[in-house]
Amino acid sequence: MGERAVRWAPPALVLVLLGWIAARAARPISDPDDWWHLRLGNDLISQHSLSTPAHWSGYATVDWVPTEPLPEIAAAYVDRWLGLPGLAVLYAAAGMVVVLTVHLTCRRFAAPLPSALATVLTVLAASASLTSRPQLISFALFPIVVSAWLRTEQDHRTRWWLVPLVWLWSLCHGFWFLGAGYGVLFVVGFALSRAMSRPVLLRQAAVAIASFAVVALNPVGLGVLEAPLAVNSTAPYIEEWARTDLTSPAALGALVMLVGTAGLWVATRHGATWPRVLVLVSAVFWTWYAARTVAVAGLVVAPLFAAALDRLVRAGTEGPAEATATHRPGRTETASLAAAAVVAVIAVAVLAPSTSDRPGDVPTGLDATLDRLPPGTRVFNAYALGGWIAWRHPDLEQYIDGLITPYSERHAHDYAIAAATAPGWYRVVESSGAQVALLGEDSALAARLRDRGWVAGGTDAGYVLLVQPGDRAPA
Repeated sequence: MGERAVRWAPPALVLVLLGWIAARAARPISDPDDWWHLRLGNDLISQHSLSTPAHWSGYATVDWVPTEPLPEIAAAYVDRWLGLPGLAVLYAAAGMVVVLTVHLTCRRFAAPLPSALATVLTVLAASASLTSRPQLISFALFPIVVSAWLRTEQDHRTRWWLVPLVWLWSLCHGFWFLGAGYGVLFVVGFALSRAMSRPVLLRQAAVAIASFAVVALNPVGLGVLEAPLAVNSTAPYIEEWARTDLTSPAALGALVMLVGTAGLWVATRHGATWPRVLVLVSAVFWTWYAARTVAVAGLVVAPLFAAALDRLVRAGTEGPAEATATHRPGRTETASLAAAAVVAVIAVAVLAPSTSDRPGDVPTGLDATLDRLPPGTRVFNAYALGGWIAWRHPDLEQYIDGLITPYSERHAHDYAIAAATAPGWYRVVESSGAQVALLGEDSALAARLRDRGWVAGGTDAGYVLLVQPGDRAPA
């Protein structure tokens, strides 16, 4: 009975994760950033080019480059053809790919049960970020890249295919530079370990350097090389870039793997090679650095944790075999999990027309009122609604949105002052020239504007539309 439970536990755990992804996908689209991604995808389609579209708000003044054009264009086409239910199915499919990729790459270094446990903890670490956004592509590619370099440590083969992979990644999400950076990290580890001959090490270094250099061929332009750093100026004003709460479920998932990996290395006295130690240290940094990068920590440490746990399970094995031991998922195992993922996506496709046919967490009840506002009307909006305004009401000019890159640091700072009703908050609102405000109904800013005589023009979904004194409220 015990052996049977051990045999069935790994696929059962993975199936639970696939079901969880399906349940998340079969709900209204509600990630605030989804809407500006759709708007940007439509703009890129309309201009027949991957170059930077025109600013969609008069408040945006900073030059920027689109870093996720391919998934944005794909999502925009899915929305055109299948509507929001189609986007729910796309989200489900992408989420399934992430789960399966994590599990199957862990299986290259561990047996089914350690791999399944590592996959569960990785999904927990990434849970706050597993939303319907292009970053899911990065979450699927991180395990592939880290696994490839770990296998390079074992067999010393040169995996040139990583170079075009990073180039394609640079068209999909800004985390490409971390994927390329891990190549450099591994090469440093190879050099410190002195396990490779000089010619082999030089070839690995060439792969790592070429992974960065090839991004210069991105059709978006050379600006894509600087784009990952552009977020630094406005990151303090974005919640997901805040320092990690180490007591959050996501952080705890990552910490279990980090501490577990280090502890198992010490206990078994195997596995702590230079490249792996550097990866573990990097994961510690990502766990601490920001809520957004906790997912990265989980994704890169997962195969290390699975391998270390596998060594513990195989405690009877003697010698340094663990450092070079490899596993490979069987065709039946892979096909069964893929089939389960397909069934889950089909289930979402059946449910989505009734569960995901309208936006979630946005004031759709105010659409008619907002549609009657004159084109070019400036709206002082809640941060979470900026992307939705850009997509659903493109003729209006939102004060800020989740793309944020086109807005200056000063502009983001001013918004933070107004949202917190800190000293000088009304000067910010007045200088914006906004005739209306669309804010959380119970927010401090909405209450202070009411005190200043702003009049409610409607409420919905926890938001209120306020009209400046002296302006006629929309009918």
